[in-house]
Order: sequence, then structure tokens, then C-alpha cells
Amino acid sequence: MVDEGSTRILAPLEDSLEEGEVHVEEESEEDAADLKHATDVKSPSADQVERHRVSHFPYRSWCKQCVMGRGVGRPHATSTTESSVPIVGMDCFYITREGVRRRDEMAKELGDAGEEAIAQARASGEVLKCLLVRCLQSKNLFAHVVPQKGDDEDHYCAKLAVADVEWLGHTRIILKTDNERAIVALKHRVAKILKEWKSMDNVQVEAPAAYESQSNGGIEVGIKIVRGLFRTLKLCLESRLGKYVSTDHALVPWLLQHTCTLLNAKSRGPDGLTSWERIRGRSFNQLLMGFGETVLYKLPSKGPRANPDGNMGTKWLEGVFVGFGRSSNSYVIATDDGVVADRTIYRRPLENRWMPERIARLTATPWSTREK
Repeated sequence: MVDEGSTRILAPLEDSLEEGEVHVEEESEEDAADLKHATDVKSPSADQVERHRVSHFPYRSWCKQCVMGRGVGRPHATSTTESSVPIVGMDCFYITREGVRRRDEMAKELGDAGEEAIAQARASGEVLKCLLVRCLQSKNLFAHVVPQKGDDEDHYCAKLAVADVEWLGHTRIILKTDNERAIVALKHRVAKILKEWKSMDNVQVEAPAAYESQSNGGIEVGIKIVRGLFRTLKLCLESRLGKYVSTDHALVPWLLQHTCTLLNAKSRGPDGLTSWERIRGRSFNQLLMGFGETVLYKLPSKGPRANPDGNMGTKWLEGVFVGFGRSSNSYVIATDDGVVADRTIYRRPLENRWMPERIARLTATPWSTREK
């Protein structure tokens, strides 16, 4: 039985139903990204639990004690989907008498002495600190011996990394490092400089979780690749010269840069392209020769270097080949007075290519020539 008050309350709704249909708006079909889900752990039976707890072998993810005692982090597998924004990673490593060492390897070798021992070894020239920059998209590698740690007052290290990014030509990048304080400071300095460029649309910074250096594995692989070829080239040079080249020699920083140029120009990937071709769109077209060769280079026809002995003097001088000009399509030649870039060179006969006495006189390094 319905009272009059209830009838009055329901009456307007009844009237609306009689006057026309009530339209219910259907939800539009939504599209969702297919993301990875955490592994679903199935609950075992009571009998399985008891049998497992006798030995806790093999490892079972549903066993709390197994996870607490033997569990490892999720493996950092290679992603099947590449980032649409190129990732450029940076890290530091060391060149010692024994070869190239990562930071963790140096810490193990030096033991409790740690940073203080590294600083002393660097001051004496026994250890060189190096910066590695690697584009994880194109696989281009760049390595530099740096005379100081982290972001220095002149921002020399940051400018080296910025020049590498400039050569890559990316307008959007993600800068990635591990969480070591000095390299993080350098990363933020590089990002600050890049953000001031009008050609850069987007610059982001990224870091792995605390104490998870393995997530920066692409850079670790880069160090490993550089280590192998650098050691090979150095041993070959020493064999040709019949002399040991110490780590504090001016030739070593140039050799490190040359190592990366060869890797970028010659190492072909699964796509059939080299790292150089992926960025430049063409193959490396300069003439290859042995690092440390004595060559003849042509003097310019104009400018302060032209005609050092007058109009009747030589047009060619001797120097040592130490690498390629990355952007100027030239050869880098070390001389007793410094370093020059030249577009035309001639190789000497084999018996005149390797001169230990000439190489011993070289003193110019990449950072000693930066102001010039």
C-alpha cells in the first residue's frame, strides 16, 4: 500500500518515462598500454610447503625464507622496445700500467686505501682518469682522458661530453649515469649546458636505483669494448717502436680517442650499419693508417703556418699521426711544437714510419691544446 506522499514523490519520474526514452550513454572503448606485470606467485599446498621446508631446495619464490636468504633482483634484460628518446650514458674509468680498469675494479685492487691511493697514483701519472660517453641508440662511443675529477671549475669535462652530444646531432636526449657523486654532478652540468642550446628540444636526466649499478650496463659494456681494443692498439704500437709506452706519455690520451673512432667507424651491427653510418648517413671516408706513424703533412698555402722558410722553402713537414678530426674531415698530426689538423698527408716507407725518438719528444695532450 503506497501513501499519497510516496505517490507525489514518484510521479515526476513516471511522467518523464512516459514522455520519452531515457538514453544511457555507453562508455567509449579504451585502449591501454601493454605493460609488464609483476610475477604472480601461486600458493602451494600444505603438503608441498612441509616437504620443501625440510631442505629448502630447490629455490621456490613462494617460500619467504628462500626469498629472504637466496632471492636476487629481477634481471635487467634487454628491453624489446627502444626508447623513442636517445639515451646517452656517461661513466668514469681508469687507465693503469696493467690496462683499463673500471672504478669497482680499482677499488678492489687498492683495497682500504681507496680514493686517497687513486689520487696519489693520478698525481704521479701512474693512473689516468677517463670519461666514457656512449649513445645507447646508435652505439657510438667516445672516451677522453680527463685531467681532473667530475665537474671542474672550467667545465672542461662537461664540454667534452657536450661536444660528443653535438656530434651525435640529437635534439632530444636522456642523460644517464650511476649514482657516484662526481659523475652525477657532471651529468647535471652537461644537462644545464645542453638546455641553453636553442637546437635542443628536450634534455632529461636519469639515474638507476640506489646501489643498482648493473642497470647502467650499457655503459659497462662500452668500457669493456674500449678496454680490449685500446690494449691491443697499445701493444701493437709498442711492438713497432720496440719501446714501452708509459701511461703518463702524451700519446696515450690521443690513443684512447683514436680507439673509439675505430670502433665507431668499423664495428658493424646486426642492421648492417656501423655506429658512424647510423649517425652520419654515410661510411667513414678518411684513409686509415697505423696510430703513431711518422707522416708528411702539407702546409697551408695561406695563414701563419704557410711558408715557414719563405717562398723557396718546404711545403711539407714531418709529424706523427695521432687520430682523425671528427667533424673537419682532417688528420690530427702531433709535432714537437704541438698538434695540427691537416687534410693532406703522405705515408712514409715502412722503414721510416716508426720513430721512437720522435714520439719521445711529443708533449701536447688534448687538454693542453684546448685554448689554442
